[in-house]
Parts: sequence; structure tokens; C-alpha cells
Amino acid sequence: MAQPLVIFERLLEFFGLLFGLALGALIVLMCADILIRNLRVGSLPWLLELTEYVMYAGAFLAAPWVLRQGNHVRVDAVLTAVPKRIAVRLEQIVDLVGLGVSLVLLTYGAYAVWDAFANKMMQFKTWTVAEGVLLLPIPIAALLLAIEFVLRLYRVQGVVSDTYDPTKRASI
Repeated sequence: MAQPLVIFERLLEFFGLLFGLALGALIVLMCADILIRNLRVGSLPWLLELTEYVMYAGAFLAAPWVLRQGNHVRVDAVLTAVPKRIAVRLEQIVDLVGLGVSLVLLTYGAYAVWDAFANKMMQFKTWTVAEGVLLLPIPIAALLLAIEFVLRLYRVQGVVSDTYDPTKRASI
């Protein structure tokens, strides 16, 4: 069982690293675009569209990595105010809700990708791109999120002690 978990963790790390590198590349390209426009030697008209695609896909595909790290947006005021046993159960409820939302996104995202490819839908902007390719990050990320929520539920089982801190959940 350890080998699939290592592969899963590496996949999440890959998407997180890829998004970070893509953001860095976008920053360099934006600086280059500003420079060449100010020098009046041209521009990069496709940069805005590339930025849209990278931000959209990256936000989806990096979300499971962020969840795994425990760096997602959360409000810990309730969890720190209640007894540890209740905090753990609240965490489990939140993870179940997250799993449910992930499965809904997976279902509808997979259908949208299938529909886009089946109907040969295209996105016409600076580039012409198959809409199915653009929608693909949704079901991929939803599947990875669902797996991570299941793992979070598994990791918290039986962890109800005075030393357990639900705010440090990802380190379990």
C-alpha cells in the first residue's frame, strides 16, 4: 500500500511544482512583454490567453497538493475552542463534505470533457484549442482531491489524544 501512496504524493508534488514554475515563467514573459512594448519592437499578444489557461489549470491541479500540505483556507477558531475529540469529528465531517464536493466535480467535469470531445467543441481566441483539453484539469483535480479527502479521513481514524492538533492535520 505504501508504493501507491508515494506515487500519489509525487503526483501532487509534480502538479504543485509545475504550477510554481509556470507562474515564474509567466512573470518573466510579462516582464519581457512590457519591455518589448516599451521599446516599441512588438508585443506578445498570446500572453493574456496563456495566463488565463495557466491560472485556471494550475489552480485546479495544484489544489490537491495545497490540501495535502494543510495550506488551504480554513478557520481554526472552532476547532481550537472545542475538545479534541469533537474537533476530530468536525474535521471528519468537513472531509466528508469535501469528498462529496470533489465527487460532484469529478462527475460533472468528466461529463463536460466527454461532451466537449464528442461534439468537437473548440475555443477560438488567439489560439484554437479543443475545449475538452481546457476542461480536463477539472476532473483530474477532482479525482486527486477525492483521493486526498479519503486519505485525510483514514489518517484521522483513532487520533484522539491530548497531543493531537487538528490545525496541523496534514502532518498526521
